[in-house]
Amino acid sequence: MATISENQANTTVQEIADATITRLIAAGLISPKGAKKKRVNWEREISNEYLTRFYAQMPHWTRIEVGPIPPGANNILYSRTRRWADAVVREPENMLIIEFKMRADQDVVGQLMNYRQLLPQTPMFIKYKDLPVKCRVVAAMCDEQTKALIENNGIELEMFKPMNYEKWYTEKILKKQEQ
Repeated sequence: MATISENQANTTVQEIADATITRLIAAGLISPKGAKKKRVNWEREISNEYLTRFYAQMPHWTRIEVGPIPPGANNILYSRTRRWADAVVREPENMLIIEFKMRADQDVVGQLMNYRQLLPQTPMFIKYKDLPVKCRVVAAMCDEQTKALIENNGIELEMFKPMNYEKWYTEKILKKQEQ
């Protein structure tokens, strides 16, 4: 009986593994090593650019939890149900809640109306509870129907195309149309 060296056995196992991986990649069942594409947070990029350009000298908070915290122990389940506003800005006469969207949709109205109610109940903003709360959608793209809905609910709409707009449009809009 012929014996194989440990090196030959390892090489054989490695070859089998490589062949199996190659077949799985070819079948589309797994991605090649290093092929995982980094996810771009488009809304974070538009918010950073906008706030830097227009509110750099004003107090503002990003990705901020809004709403009351129940008394008692720190309930982890509750912390996961609190709402997160993209930005809150302390303007001279009011508080401003901003929701950033590359493409605004109708859901943003409900989000902002909810945040408007929750902001005065938020512990860190309690000292501003008597100030009026304004809401704004900052979007790179918005259809006429959504624009009318936003504005009819007393929410400002500001069109703002960030520096990465063309890249987003190519990756998210054009590629979707091709499919």
